[in-house]
Amino acid sequence: MTLISEENSQTFLGMKYLKGYVDGLFLMYGQINSATSCALWNPATREVRSLHLPSPIIDYSPNFGLGIDPLTNDYKVVYFLHYKAAVYSCRRDSWRVFKIEDFDKPPPFDKEVRRTYGTAYLNGNYYWLLINNNISTILLFNFGREMFEEIEGPDPDPKSPYVYAFGMMLLDDSIAILNKKMVEKFYYDIWVMIQPGVWNKLITFQCFPHFISCYDSSLILVTRASRLFSYNIRTNKTRYLGFQHSCLKDDAAFGYSGCGVFYYKESLITIKQQEDGELDH
Repeated sequence: MTLISEENSQTFLGMKYLKGYVDGLFLMYGQINSATSCALWNPATREVRSLHLPSPIIDYSPNFGLGIDPLTNDYKVVYFLHYKAAVYSCRRDSWRVFKIEDFDKPPPFDKEVRRTYGTAYLNGNYYWLLINNNISTILLFNFGREMFEEIEGPDPDPKSPYVYAFGMMLLDDSIAILNKKMVEKFYYDIWVMIQPGVWNKLITFQCFPHFISCYDSSLILVTRASRLFSYNIRTNKTRYLGFQHSCLKDDAAFGYSGCGVFYYKESLITIKQQEDGELDH
């Protein structure tokens, strides 16, 4: 992916991640000017702010999160890899690398993160969906307290021998998990988190074509004809989004597509570094 802005003419190649959005900002991770790093990006202003990763993670693929401390308006980036973790503060313009003594108990950094539809951000917290032997839990990072916490996922359906956590989404300002199950046919259950570790099953519906993204109370899906549709789980209605591209169906048989689809609201927040390290609102 190549992005050229008037403020910064960097070229971005081989991006592995595009995380977001938070206030119109995205986090990118990949090759930046031939070096592995990450950067904040505002598509509306075309501004880019590079964040130099602390060693020794630059040769690996850590799990990232982007969010904001609601008390200080400080935009932060968090990552963890195996048993290492760090958080970047735009206000401090530096990384805080966590030490083992910073944790009351070691966070579950060794568990597998659901790579597709496996993350969400809400109200100062970032969430990763963890999968371990088909048992789902959630790892939470609070940007204000800069602390990790593990949360239990919903109990699997005992009537279905085949259940796994398909992904995570935001639903009416709540964290929700999509469980895929087999009961003669494939179905999805949507579980909404009422409070940490307490879940309520909201709805069950039959499988649609392949999901590739979500927004508000809707899922974005791609058809065999490479067209984008949205499915509102509240109204049970679908809507054609007016976009068709052949790359959408690439590898669709495996549950993911050759290009990403993101929903976001534009923002004029500038991410140029100020003298005090803050972003200019």
